Amino acid sequence: MFEIALTTIPFFALVLCGWIAARTRRLPANAVGSLNGYVLWFALPAMLFRFVARTPVDTVIDPRIALGYAFCGLSSYALAAVLLRRRAGSSWIDTAYGALAAAWPNWGYMGFGLMPALFGETALATMIAAGIMDLLVLMPLALLVASRQNAAGGWGALGTGLKAVAHNPLFIAILGGLAMSLLHLKIPGPIDEFLRLLASSAGPVALFAIGVFVYRPGPVRIDVASVWLIALKLLFHPMLVWVVGAWVLRLDHDVLAVVTVTAALPAAGTAFILVERHGGNVDRVATAILLSTALSFVTITGLTAWLRASGG
Repeated sequence: MFEIALTTIPFFALVLCGWIAARTRRLPANAVGSLNGYVLWFALPAMLFRFVARTPVDTVIDPRIALGYAFCGLSSYALAAVLLRRRAGSSWIDTAYGALAAAWPNWGYMGFGLMPALFGETALATMIAAGIMDLLVLMPLALLVASRQNAAGGWGALGTGLKAVAHNPLFIAILGGLAMSLLHLKIPGPIDEFLRLLASSAGPVALFAIGVFVYRPGPVRIDVASVWLIALKLLFHPMLVWVVGAWVLRLDHDVLAVVTVTAALPAAGTAFILVERHGGNVDRVATAILLSTALSFVTITGLTAWLRASGG
């Protein structure tokens, strides 16, 4: 476990650096938008496109991984939605995006740096095969649930969700890479070097941006519902993925370890962006993202150690 902690510490240290920079105002208040813009529209798409273009298609598109992971994500989302709606009396907007925080791990910003360090570069293909289902399933579902707040048309909300997926730069980069791989095309040397330079900055800048993003001035506002979301994200979701992967899908132990730790990543910032845009309970989602990010150092380190000790 100590060896694994030595691997994970530098990554979480980068997140801490971002948080300290925001806390001490070493960056302007609007810096998070610029950092996210660079990571989301330039660095991560370059990394994704370059990796997928050089990887066999059947490695990136694995129906067993995709469907099994989607089932677990939907289960986590449904359980969180029931708790928020029935036990916490949340609005449809707070239910939709609060549940998203419990089911959508931050594989986009944290996973691309951390997973190769823990499991090797081949882990990225497995993570992409799983994570793409968050874009295709959870995003439209959350918008559909939120549309019930104002009795809006469900089909319209679903169409908005699918349109958002189609315009997502990570999704576009994956599709472009798959096309290159299917056609057995090689990226020309100068373009490949350009993409490599962009991609090499993705991990560090994304991790730093997480720290800037999760900082909020003032005390942390925590309620029982935010505790539920954190527990579901860091404990229930990865354990469900492990059970389904090990006992139902019978995944190879290396693949099983990757999808399990992918599910154990902290809540993604997508939930915060959506709940803020629609005027929901920002504090609850922000707390879930902040504390799940901080606590995930312990849970990811411990889970990875357990997976290695158990052989998957």
